[in-house]
Amino acid sequence: MSCKKHIRYLYDGSFEGFLSCVFEAVYTRTIPAEICPEDSAEPSLLEDCFIVSDIDKAARVFRSISKKICPSAEHLVRDVFCSCVPQKEMLLFRFFLFGYRYGKQAYFLRSHAVMLPLYEAQRAVHNEVHLLKGFVRFSDYNGFLAAAISPKHFVLPYLSKHFSARYLYEDFAIYDKTSGVALLWHNQQAQLIEQEPVLPALSEAEQHCQKLWKVFFQATSVAERQSRRRQRTHCPIRYWDDMLEMKAQRTPDILTKTQANGALADL
Repeated sequence: MSCKKHIRYLYDGSFEGFLSCVFEAVYTRTIPAEICPEDSAEPSLLEDCFIVSDIDKAARVFRSISKKICPSAEHLVRDVFCSCVPQKEMLLFRFFLFGYRYGKQAYFLRSHAVMLPLYEAQRAVHNEVHLLKGFVRFSDYNGFLAAAISPKHFVLPYLSKHFSARYLYEDFAIYDKTSGVALLWHNQQAQLIEQEPVLPALSEAEQHCQKLWKVFFQATSVAERQSRRRQRTHCPIRYWDDMLEMKAQRTPDILTKTQANGALADL
């Protein structure tokens, strides 16, 4: 392939848009200097070329992954694309070229310079998904469950299967404040929408339960055994703002154990 270092591919930010960029580069035998979403592209001296998202071209590229490399590579490509790794598009593009050349064996060269960053990104995505399965906190908005999260990676597609199976007959939404996208589960169908859901007021029962939970969390805490370092290790501090029981850790008016026990008795 020819190398045109002065060309930068821009796309709409979608997975199909990225695969369309790969199609354009492969079939025009061009190696762009950079591939990035149009809305996050910074001023550059490179010649910008916007690649229109084409579903058919994207499908051809995606099918080629299992045919020319291996089926497991499909998951790797999707996982890395959902990560927040810098220049993930170019990392994946180099993987396509590497995989098309060496076939199935390319996927198993985990320590290779092309493959190692991809496996690290995939592991980071899976680790965050695992953590958020336990750290997501839903609130009851008069019959509708909703939660907010602030992940590093785009994990809503991975959380969808877990929570839709857990709350099969409930309606709920998980809003990703990082990407501005919400996962909406309604009538046993999942949908991703690019907006924050408009919610009614919290139900009285939910407000009461939240108060009970805060008091219980503080009443059962043993001050002498608290370890902030271990707490941050098992529950990353960036999740605290979205966890009801952890918000109190940042406020100055934390109840003492005696006060908490008294409040618990009053309730």
